[in-house]
Amino acid sequence: MKIEIGESLALSYLKHVKKCVIYQTNWKSSSRWKKCNEEKLATIFEKISGAETFRGILKKSKLDQFLKQAEIDAIGIDQTGKIYAIDIAYHEEGLRYGSTEEAKARIMKKFVRSYLAVLRYFSSSFSDPSPKEEHCEIIFASPKVIGERDESIRKYFNELIALLEPELKRDKVVFRYITNDEFKKVILDPTLKACKKNADTNELFLRSYKLLNLPYTEAKSTKKKASSSASSSLETGS
Repeated sequence: MKIEIGESLALSYLKHVKKCVIYQTNWKSSSRWKKCNEEKLATIFEKISGAETFRGILKKSKLDQFLKQAEIDAIGIDQTGKIYAIDIAYHEEGLRYGSTEEAKARIMKKFVRSYLAVLRYFSSSFSDPSPKEEHCEIIFASPKVIGERDESIRKYFNELIALLEPELKRDKVVFRYITNDEFKKVILDPTLKACKKNADTNELFLRSYKLLNLPYTEAKSTKKKASSSASSSLETGS
């Protein structure tokens, strides 16, 4: 199976920074799982479909069809039962995903899919009566989103937050869009710090980082010594 370095970073972040005790990359649902909160999901889906600003991201999809396509890059659950769902995009030249309009639609679709998926399949987390501030944190992260594209996506993201504010508040769900310097501060640096004492063979990102930071020493050359020995032999007639 192909392992993406961004997904490996997200997994290590969940395990060591967010202290998730259950974690997985490339999460997908099964048709055999029980579906919960269907009325709530339908209401949210219809609200987004009916909003002129976001109507295009669903493209006349039905709810079931929309969620069958759900795949979350990394998902984790901490010891309090809080869920973290992360989609991460690492493109060396900056976030691609087509045009800015296509990128905006694709990222918002990820937020909506993840939100509806956790409501459907992790219902016990949302029925928890404990007074914790958040039941779920849904993240899209990218280390490099260039200039105006980042601003345009962030504006669209804020519009989605405004549209779903009552539902997010009710369900204690937080959406986070993390890019550029914030990505380094919030995700990358804390994960690298955590790797000083932790990294198993499944954590490709942290093992790669440790490899780069081994205390390498330059091999001492023996060429000069060998030449000196040869000259000495000639002089003594050996």
